[in-house]
Amino acid sequence: MLALFALTTLASAFLLFWIEPLFAKMVLPLLGGSPAVWNTCLMYFQGMLLLGYLYAHLTSRWLDARRQAWLHAALLVLAVLCLPVGVPAGWTPPASSTVVPWLIGLLTVAVGAPFMLLSATAPLVQRWLTSTDHSAAQNPYLLYAASNAGSLIGLLGFPFLMEPNLRLSQQASLWGIGFVVAIGLAVLCAFYVSRRSRAPIHATVAPLDDSSASPTIGDRIQWLALAFVPSSLLLGVTTYISTDVAAVPLLWVVPLALYLITFIIVFGRSGGEPGRAIGLLHAALLASVILVMFWGRGISLRTRILLHLAVFFTTALVLHGRLAAARPRPRYLTEFYLWMALGGALGGAFNAIAAPLLFKTIAEYQLVLIGGSFLRPSWRSHFRDMLGELRLTPVSVIPALLVGGVSWLGLADSSLPGISGRLLVSIIAAAVMILLSDDAVRFGASIVSIFLVSQLLLQRYEKDLFQARSFFGAYRVEKAYGPTHRLVHGTTTHGAQFQDSARRRIPVTYYHRNGPVGQAFAALSSRLDGRSIGAVGLGAGTVLCYSRRGQEWTFFEIDPLVRQISGNPRYFSYLGECEVRPRIVIGDARLTLAREPSGKFSVLIVDAFSSDAIPVHLLTREAFSVYRRVLDDHGVLMVHISNKHLNLKPVVAALAKDAGLLSLLGEHDPDPGEEAKDLDYPSDWVVLARRRDDFGALAADSSWTALTARPDFPVWNDDYSNIVRVIKW
Repeated sequence: MLALFALTTLASAFLLFWIEPLFAKMVLPLLGGSPAVWNTCLMYFQGMLLLGYLYAHLTSRWLDARRQAWLHAALLVLAVLCLPVGVPAGWTPPASSTVVPWLIGLLTVAVGAPFMLLSATAPLVQRWLTSTDHSAAQNPYLLYAASNAGSLIGLLGFPFLMEPNLRLSQQASLWGIGFVVAIGLAVLCAFYVSRRSRAPIHATVAPLDDSSASPTIGDRIQWLALAFVPSSLLLGVTTYISTDVAAVPLLWVVPLALYLITFIIVFGRSGGEPGRAIGLLHAALLASVILVMFWGRGISLRTRILLHLAVFFTTALVLHGRLAAARPRPRYLTEFYLWMALGGALGGAFNAIAAPLLFKTIAEYQLVLIGGSFLRPSWRSHFRDMLGELRLTPVSVIPALLVGGVSWLGLADSSLPGISGRLLVSIIAAAVMILLSDDAVRFGASIVSIFLVSQLLLQRYEKDLFQARSFFGAYRVEKAYGPTHRLVHGTTTHGAQFQDSARRRIPVTYYHRNGPVGQAFAALSSRLDGRSIGAVGLGAGTVLCYSRRGQEWTFFEIDPLVRQISGNPRYFSYLGECEVRPRIVIGDARLTLAREPSGKFSVLIVDAFSSDAIPVHLLTREAFSVYRRVLDDHGVLMVHISNKHLNLKPVVAALAKDAGLLSLLGEHDPDPGEEAKDLDYPSDWVVLARRRDDFGALAADSSWTALTARPDFPVWNDDYSNIVRVIKW
């Protein structure tokens, strides 16, 4: 019986965490490939998990185990009507930034019922176990570890097994078969419960004393808070990673897998708060992250990602450990899971819905990290006893005074033999914070003080002219040296402009005249008079500097906020001062380009990025089919493939061959002095055309090389893409 119940919980959890990245990837092309798509989907799934646990809790109060088991099996059978999984016909996102309600509606119609019922299976099966005469009835939480193991298998199986080898449509069919298997297992459980259930659930549980008979309000608030913080951090760290690389399942599942592993660890043992060694490790990592955030970009992106993942994992491990230690007797099992699911759902809703409305930057990540530091357990130690007579504030602000003073006095870049001033003061500050970590309040106060000092110093060196946030990301316009205005999305510059009158209409950054874009327009200029030119991605509008009177320019931009920023002359004036006043079409380029006439454009520029990540759905067979259709017979497609973390050359080469297009690669790597002085940024571009003559002078330019497709590299399409093969490890 225990094997059957464990297999049922494992199978249902496996299906749950397979469908999450599967359906998110299905819907990603409809919403511009934004990292916010996954956060919204994850928030929705957490909400449905809450509904599933609520259903489990209420039916546990109203029905005995036998009736509940047969009801659940019957509802699972009815949910088969929702199969197969996929985006229903006719669902088109609105051409605005208010896409969250639309996405929630789509998720509800497509996967809501099966997901909610599967999410309820784990707590229900545990409740059924407590109603039997099995020896494991006294500790049903063992099945929770099995549930999380199934979740982990489904989650990691998607990017490493299913995604590289199966199309999305094939996976949807297999998932439907798996759902039918889960129904069969639930029916077997119902038969078993009917035969072995001998008494109401409370009769099989050992008598409890009055003090532990019912959870208190304090217990419930604690469960809520300990579930809220890791859930919020899960979305925060996922956004941090996927914004700078790509919004793809591989980068979605790594934080979620770490999140699940912490549950497996803490619920797979007998309970008890995490040990002091784990607490010290968490304190050291959190202190390191806070100091790295304070100083800015002192280390590589790869190191920062690993550090943030380590902090997230240890934070979740410490807080989930406290949660497991606070779990009630089996009598209150479903209520415990209900409060835990509520905390998780609130954490997801805070990041996906509340934070974009409350903050102009991604501030929620830091704030929740700070909040989590106060929820750590406190350990008695000699050092804590020694400081017992001291007041809280003087001790806790020492690290902030150290790093803040060094930064304010400009000593950070000074050095002693073998060590920089910044590193030395950081080591001292981190050591003090680790010593304070035996007391959660003192440690949390030290984190808060460093955060407050960093905000004060930011005001001193403030360069931002504008900050705002939308579903598609956080943007800022900053004043740089020069005088220059820069548009920054995430951590990446998306356009810039000199503000002096002599240089206001000079193309800069990735569109500099010395770079591939400048060379391409120079080579094609003789045949672009009176022609139409399209651009996917608006940015600051810099590429419009190449426009000439008589031409028609159209920008396809998914985010209305970008249109608002680029059209404000206080920040950028390209749209108002260049030779042509462009038409700007709001909406995902795949959908809006499909409404354009065939053969309309002589040049189409594909330059859509989310921070440093290009939306994968713009580099597929279906996307290139759209691009080819809207180009005229001699039209040229220009694709921006600059990326710090992904090698997109084989992707575009395979797509070009598949579409019957020739391709040339232009790589530009200016001197760092030119980058700072002339805003001449490194960039890689691919130009594609039907015939070699369509490239003009570029065909004979030795700095441009033919891009050759690799025979072993498959063509990406909406049903298949594999980001693992193009990561720059």
